[in-house]
Amino acid sequence: MSLPPRCTLKHIAAKAGVAVSTVSYALRNHPSIPPETCHRIQSLATRLGYRPDPQISALMAHIGRGRPVHSSGRIAIVWMQGRRTQTRSETFFVQMREGATVRARLRGYLLEDFWPTEDRLSGARLSGILRARGISSVIFSPSIEGVTADYRLDWDQFACVVLGHARWPVELHRIAHDHYHAVCECLQRMTALGVTRPAIVLTEEINLRTDSAVKAAFMTHHPSEAKARSLIFALDQRNPREFPGWLRTHEPDGILLLQREMWSSIQTPSLERLRGAGRVWCANWQAGDPLGLPGIQQRYDLAARAAVDLVTGLEQSRSFGLPDHPQWVQIRGDWRESSEAAAES
Repeated sequence: MSLPPRCTLKHIAAKAGVAVSTVSYALRNHPSIPPETCHRIQSLATRLGYRPDPQISALMAHIGRGRPVHSSGRIAIVWMQGRRTQTRSETFFVQMREGATVRARLRGYLLEDFWPTEDRLSGARLSGILRARGISSVIFSPSIEGVTADYRLDWDQFACVVLGHARWPVELHRIAHDHYHAVCECLQRMTALGVTRPAIVLTEEINLRTDSAVKAAFMTHHPSEAKARSLIFALDQRNPREFPGWLRTHEPDGILLLQREMWSSIQTPSLERLRGAGRVWCANWQAGDPLGLPGIQQRYDLAARAAVDLVTGLEQSRSFGLPDHPQWVQIRGDWRESSEAAAES
């Protein structure tokens, strides 16, 4: 005679009509959850026969004390773009993996890397390898150019989290950089220095990928909302040679670059003068930038940590497969001054 399936946090969440994280907090009487909600969920858990897993409880107690847990558990990090040499040497990839490694070790896991494109692994082949190695938690690294490879995994076998904004053929839990807040903070810093006509140089491709968060932030928080739309220059929709004339026509007194790499496409004497006056900022600050532009540093090391927290929580609650209600967590970046950039260049 088979035993009835064990009641999990996911079962309770479905019955209560709340998120799994809400159930987890409510069962621990977390102060962020109203007392009446805690009581309702605890009563429901009792009726459903929920019993906490003692191994998970011990794990969370170790984590709460900041102590690493020794375990044979593994998390797969699947590199969507970049070969082995690139992901092991370029700062963006290295910092992201280091962030995930530290968090995984704290939770008692080890990371195992996979490069499906370089190794020509189909989704079915990758699924087989993961199952053979006993891996249930999978983190997909950011994809800059979208998903083009075969990642049709056996989704029901895994807990999966995606890093970044790239569109996927299926809906998964996601951790990404908060572009809306980044643009807002840059505008606030610019206006605090007396900029009254800030302009932004962006690409429509990135704006669309972020569900128009970049444009929405710029137009909503611009010091002159009526003029904001005319002060947007989309590099992927206009010839960069138009930029000098556009600059003369609109006369912005400050420029925000969505990406540092855009500088080489639009560099002009007028833009150089703005930079010399401290009137050029970047929404993707980079250490070692020879231009020393101030701006927002995207913290994908923190995003990777959050991805580890989310994917291991899903695994421990047996929440495998494509989610009915995907979670989307956005991580804010850090403001960096130009002097910081110059010091590291």
